[in-house]
Amino acid sequence: MASKKLNDTALRRLMAEEKNLKNDFHTLGFIAMPRKQEDIKDYSHWDIYIQGQKDTLYEGCLLHALIEFHPEYPIQPPKMKFISKMFHPNIYSDGKVCISILHMADDDPTSYMKADEKWTPVHGIRTIVHSVVSLLNEPNTSSPANVDASKMFNNNIEEYKRIVRNLAKQESIEE
Repeated sequence: MASKKLNDTALRRLMAEEKNLKNDFHTLGFIAMPRKQEDIKDYSHWDIYIQGQKDTLYEGCLLHALIEFHPEYPIQPPKMKFISKMFHPNIYSDGKVCISILHMADDDPTSYMKADEKWTPVHGIRTIVHSVVSLLNEPNTSSPANVDASKMFNNNIEEYKRIVRNLAKQESIEE
């Protein structure tokens, strides 16, 4: 993901979000922070560390993702990609997350998604990550990014759970 210069509005917004998210890991269930390059914060790229919730396939695991912000954030949505390898109906094999909240309302007029499920500038890092965590635990198989994972989820849930749990443990980062 190449670095792009953020406009002033995007930079101010992301700096405010950073301040609001600091030290909330135990209440939020995730850590979000701008990447550093030679001790300089790159607000266009954020590392996200998601703690697997209790009683889920990801319990006890720490998953790593990256959010890349558009230069015109929050008008334009960011992109999210898991660095941790994932097997999930709504995550492409390269880790890119397919979720309605990261799509503009006018992206696809034939889409099944309602406009109120898509990106608006009121969304931020907190709502993105919470939406993705919800999606991890409740996949949307009607619009799969990973057809194999979707088929397995629908036709062989126990095998799906086994694969996801093993992969989550294998890919988990040390806290």
